[in-house]
Amino acid sequence: MRRSLLASLAALLVTFAAQGRAHAIGVLLPTRPEIEPLAIRHHRVSISVRERIAETRVEQVFLNQSGETLEATYVFPLPPGATVSGFTMWVDGRPQRGELLESAQARAVYEQIVARMRDPGLVEQIGGNLFRARVFPIAPNSEQRIELRFTQTLEYHGGVVHYRYPLRTAGRAARTLEDLTITAEIVSRTPVRAVYSPTHALAIAREGDQRALASYEGHRVALDQDFDLYYAVADGDVGLSLLSHRAGGDDGYFLAMIAPRTALTEHELASKEVIFVFDTSGSMTGDKIARARAALDHMLARLGPNDRFQVVRFSTDVELLFDRGASMPATPANVASARRFASRFVAAGGTAIHGALDEALRTRAPTTATPRMIVFLTDGMPTVGETDPATIVREVTARTTATTGASTRLFVFGVGDDVNTTFLDALAVGSGGTSDYVRGEDGAELQQRLSTLYDRIAYPVLADLHLSLPGASAFDVYPRDLGHLYRGDQLLVVGRYRGEGAVQVVLEGRVGGATPLRLEFPVTMPSAETRNDFLPRVWATRKVATLLDEIRLNGERPELREEVVRLARQFGLVTPYTSYLVAEDVEIPRGIAPVPDARPLRPMDEPAPVSEAQADFERFADATAARAPQTTSSGGGGGGGGGAASMAPEGGRGESGRRLSARLRDLRGAEQAAALAAQDARFVLGRAFVRRDGMWVDSRYRAGRRELRMRWGSEGYFALLRARPELGPALALGDRVTIAIDAARVIVIDPSAPERISETDVSAFLE
Repeated sequence: MRRSLLASLAALLVTFAAQGRAHAIGVLLPTRPEIEPLAIRHHRVSISVRERIAETRVEQVFLNQSGETLEATYVFPLPPGATVSGFTMWVDGRPQRGELLESAQARAVYEQIVARMRDPGLVEQIGGNLFRARVFPIAPNSEQRIELRFTQTLEYHGGVVHYRYPLRTAGRAARTLEDLTITAEIVSRTPVRAVYSPTHALAIAREGDQRALASYEGHRVALDQDFDLYYAVADGDVGLSLLSHRAGGDDGYFLAMIAPRTALTEHELASKEVIFVFDTSGSMTGDKIARARAALDHMLARLGPNDRFQVVRFSTDVELLFDRGASMPATPANVASARRFASRFVAAGGTAIHGALDEALRTRAPTTATPRMIVFLTDGMPTVGETDPATIVREVTARTTATTGASTRLFVFGVGDDVNTTFLDALAVGSGGTSDYVRGEDGAELQQRLSTLYDRIAYPVLADLHLSLPGASAFDVYPRDLGHLYRGDQLLVVGRYRGEGAVQVVLEGRVGGATPLRLEFPVTMPSAETRNDFLPRVWATRKVATLLDEIRLNGERPELREEVVRLARQFGLVTPYTSYLVAEDVEIPRGIAPVPDARPLRPMDEPAPVSEAQADFERFADATAARAPQTTSSGGGGGGGGGAASMAPEGGRGESGRRLSARLRDLRGAEQAAALAAQDARFVLGRAFVRRDGMWVDSRYRAGRRELRMRWGSEGYFALLRARPELGPALALGDRVTIAIDAARVIVIDPSAPERISETDVSAFLE
């Protein structure tokens, strides 16, 4: 039986090597089979890419927690085409050497690893060459440091370079005890534009147009997904590159990555009009008012020579720096006047939000082509003048969306526990702006966060952008309003398409604040594309977040709720409606014994963002505006609350309101495919697999179809993989999996299946 298993594994290795599906992890395997792979204290990866040639430096520190002296083997399967350029390891003060195993030898080693670890996930990690080193002795309760360097040429397609460092690891090594750190330096003669990872949230810094730095750091990180990095290179003032994914016969998905060049003069930046609206009501006493003044001073210092501005102070009354309805050039004299004006701010009185926003909206530059931004800070609800939040939202939204020429956008900043995030978010979303919140006890945090918000929007390069794909029949594009593109920033747009072939992506907007801009980028929309399979889930996450925001701000409607539930089930997402319900609605094949407490063979820990999202959604219903009668609905497709009968739900206040607002804001612009992934769901083969009673069940499974049952690791199992290698990601889920092959046939992997299913049986079933 063992010989048969190893023979099947060898055939499987050939299949995956031919497909170039190699994955690279570094594990330290004790020679004693009863001891699991050693735990990883930290895992640090440094990547240097120059003209598509990547050198990767890996530093891993393993921990022997056994209390015994161990002998172990370090194995690192290399990416396709990679060459080892350095290896460093010391044992008892002596440097150790490693050896490179060609694919034939590597397969034999991997046979032993797979058979020993009984890890279905390893079927995705097979192929290519293998680096191996013997490690002895490893003292009890000691560390073992290993450093490895390898080089490779990266894949390039359609102006986009792709780098992958696979991290998926099994056993004790499936989570770092301390940090996972990844840094990437990208240098290119052709300017580097967008830099993006669908798997890990990156911090990105740019040093001119030819160099970019990307970094990720996490503590006790689950090593359950590979690290993917994409970067675009392009000449011209603006770069636009497109990634696509399309399963046969379905509408496709696309991601447009847009980034301007970094080196811009002051005169190339868009001029803007900024109206600062500051709350000085009695609740802004103490450190808060001082920090607000300091933040305003910071923002005034970042006004450009072509900008205009106005300052509006409000409490019970409303006071303007300049004449009513006028903004003034940001000259040194006018900025100095603004600083003197702010120095007199005193916290006292009520909160005239409606009156303050009315004055801000009356203010207009001499030319309507100048983009207008209203930076609005408040720490309370309206108490003076018009106090109904729904009325204020309806009026402000109507006035910001009805303007001719350039847009008016509200950037809202809420302070403390008394603000209602449902109300303030509706103001921001209705104008195409953004919102952010702080608790308020820490004045330094208020100053820092407000300054950071303004720094991000201070230097618009392109204003009021619009993206279209004539001929591709694009639809469901997110974000719906692209807004402005700022210096040093990038814009990621996801959507779906029905057409195919050569088309033009058209990007329109305003440059320099006034001059119309139209750029065309030739792309090809494929009829089938298996790469970039993260795109469907990124798109679904953004759409669900947009729908949830519409429900929260405008009230629930049956069709919106039903669409959220449908998408959550299709893509395996956490939502307020489906977080605990997904598995209950999934059938499992008859005759399968439930195993409620069973865990996957390899740990699949719930990512931290998932549990956080679960908690943030708990008060979603409390934070949702009441649904107004249809006659009062604004009818907007994502707008700002014109249909809400009440914008003051209690769930919109306090820490829970701030967390929910931040969660939905982040998800509307989600970049990572796992941002909203449900704990007991995995998205593979373009669809969700839901874990119920210990079995991973294809969301497309329906009872009554023709079934073929087999055991993991059987002759039939590997015959299936040879015949249908594309099923590997689903089979890697575990030893209990149900897969819908098509509308008529189902494969069931289960320990209770017949022991002997032959290759002939599999071939006959698949014919």
